Amino acid sequence: MKLFDRIKEWLGRRTLLRETLPDRRPVAKNLAQSGKVGIVYLATDEPAHTHVRNYVKRIKEELGIHRIMVLGYFDGKDLPNYLHPKLHFDAFTQKELNWYRIPHGNTVQNFIAEEHDVLIDLTLEDYLPIQYLVAKSKARFKVGRMSDSNARFLDMMIDTAGANSLSQLIANVDRYLMMINAKPEPSLN
Repeated sequence: MKLFDRIKEWLGRRTLLRETLPDRRPVAKNLAQSGKVGIVYLATDEPAHTHVRNYVKRIKEELGIHRIMVLGYFDGKDLPNYLHPKLHFDAFTQKELNWYRIPHGNTVQNFIAEEHDVLIDLTLEDYLPIQYLVAKSKARFKVGRMSDSNARFLDMMIDTAGANSLSQLIANVDRYLMMINAKPEPSLN
């Protein structure tokens, strides 16, 4: 990253930290009991997009949640073919970023304004445009990867224990979201 780009990123992070509301009251919710789910991810390549698409399909089939919005960020100028908008799936590119690398546009604003029960951040690294989405989202409960920079924006952080793959992050997020407020199984005693 060039020096000029680093300065823009630093100014964008400062703007984000200034705009973040510290008085949010999160409402922890089990994934199976959620009505609306939001997912953000970095769409670096087609396999990453496929992992997320399969996870959404599994949520729909196994949990019966059909109100899922997915927003991917592609760090390039033009969307590749696999990312063109489909039902429940949208994406944005560098074209939708302002000078400070803060995302804007209808797709981004619609996602931020939606009141999801659970927002899942499936990024493996810190990306300002995605952190901005997570921070500004009106979601009731925000979950993602553990990192120092995410601590201010997320309500629950998942430690990946050094595993740096999207499939492992998805498995851990899914496992822990299913544990929250889980109803105990009746015993025969």
